[in-house]
Parts: sequence; C-alpha cells; structure tokens
Amino acid sequence: MLRTVFTSPDAKITKARLYVTARGIYEIYLNGQRVGEDYSNPGITQYNKIHLYQIFDVTKHIHSGKNALGALLAEGWWSGNITYSGENWNFFGDRQSLLAKLVITYADGKEKVIVSEPSAWQYYNDSPVLYGNFFQGEVYDALKEADVEGWSTAQYDASRWKPAQEVSLEEHISTTGNPNMPAVNDYSAFTLTGQFGQTVKAIKELTALSVEEVRPGVFVYDMEQNMVGIPRISLTGINPGTKINLRFAEVKYPDLPEYKGNVGMIMLENLRAAMAQDIYIAKGGQETIQPRFTYHGYRFIVSINRYR
Repeated sequence: MLRTVFTSPDAKITKARLYVTARGIYEIYLNGQRVGEDYSNPGITQYNKIHLYQIFDVTKHIHSGKNALGALLAEGWWSGNITYSGENWNFFGDRQSLLAKLVITYADGKEKVIVSEPSAWQYYNDSPVLYGNFFQGEVYDALKEADVEGWSTAQYDASRWKPAQEVSLEEHISTTGNPNMPAVNDYSAFTLTGQFGQTVKAIKELTALSVEEVRPGVFVYDMEQNMVGIPRISLTGINPGTKINLRFAEVKYPDLPEYKGNVGMIMLENLRAAMAQDIYIAKGGQETIQPRFTYHGYRFIVSINRYR
C-alpha cells in the first residue's frame, strides 16, 4: 500500500488528469474512492520493450484543502510465479512499484503536479491482502481492515506507515530463471506508452445455478458455464476468524469406479502445481469475498469453512 497527501488551493479546477502505471498491477484511489473499474492494470506487455500507463479524468475527485492519493500493488505478471514452469519466479522483477503523476489545471491557467516521488509518499505492507497471484490465488484477512480504514483519505493516521523507497531497475530486475528462456534484463529499447486496446473489465455477472454438499461442510457450486473471472460471495453472521477456502475447477470427478470416494468433488489434476485457491479470513457481520489481485478459469467453486 502507498499513499500521499497534497493540498489544493481554493480555486476553480478546469481539469485534473491522473497518469498511472506500475511494475506489477495496481488499484488507484483518490480521497477514499477507487479510480476506474479496470482489473489488472497496466496489463501484460513485454515490459522491457513497452510498458503501458493509463489516464483517468479525476476532475470531480479533487477538492480544496487536503487530498489523499493511494495505491494498492500486487504481483500481476511482473513478479511471483507467472508461468506454468516452476523456475520462472520474478520473471521481470522481484517487487512491485508505482509510477504516477497527477496534473491539476486551474481556471487561471496554473497547474499543480503531484508525482510518485518517494520523499512525499508512505508505504505499508500489512494490508488485508496478504498475497495475490494469478496462479496461486489471493489470501485476504478481513480482520486487518480496521487498521487501514480510510487509508486513502487525508484524515487517516498513517503514523505506523514507513517512508516510501525508490525501486531501481538495476537492483531488482531478474537475471535468472529457466535456462531455456532468456533473462528479461535489457531495457535499452524500453518505451513508456499510453494505453491502447481494451483494458480488463467485468463484462458479465453469473449466478451459481446449483450447489451440492458433497461432504460435511464442503459445498460445490456450479456456474454451469466455464468462465474466467472472480467470485463475489456475500456473508452474514460468520464468526470472526473463520477461514474460508475456495477452490476452483473446470470439471468434477465422473461417476466411475476408478474415482470412487471422489465422485462429485472437483478435479484439480490439470492445474498441476497451481493452487488456484482463495483464502478469506472473516471479520464477522456483513462482508463480501471478492478477490482483486487474481483471477480463475472455472465452472465449479468449492467452499470449505475452517475455524480457529
């Protein structure tokens, strides 16, 4: 998590543009509101050749006085395990970082520019999102939400946050991995380019059409369509600390003799070493499971509740 606070004068704003990209993937927030509805920005490119950034109109998000800009970062395609080959960890780099510029233009023609300069930003690494990876899934601890409530507003107490640090290419770009694949460490032809093509967005919502309790406390939900996406599950009255495991699969074990004991359960062999698992730790009350830094290809979801 990253945040900065800036002041805007009491003057009419004609436009405000936010330019953002990340090594990894990001969500960007301004004064407590998420900016944009995309998933997994800035998207996948050959990062050492071309790296995309997105532009947002945030004119209506800025107000006079103190404002706050914040970002959540996760691995995406930049770091972590990004291919089916176990050797390819941190294929582009070993940590995430943000590059952002906010340009506010006032009616008198003056501009105010806020950039991701480390001395003005703060960093925090104990957010509710404990882990997010496309292959392995997301681990989310809702019990930690109270500590970061309002984190992207100017009024938030960030006394426990640390100063941000610059992440250079020289120290953090991968030089090892699968010997059959070249290291991606030559940035001599690198260009930073504005978004072209479509970003990743939600295009349809599906509701599970059936559910079966295949074992005590183990429920298999059937979307009745193979899809790529994330779940959104509403919870009410779950005991705080309850751990909910979600597994995803495209098929179930068929009713054949060789699968005795597993019939009705999801089949995971085709996933190889990918966990494809979301773990959610409940805070109690009304809450929603909705991962933000992973996605799954699936038809079936298995929900398993564990208590601590």
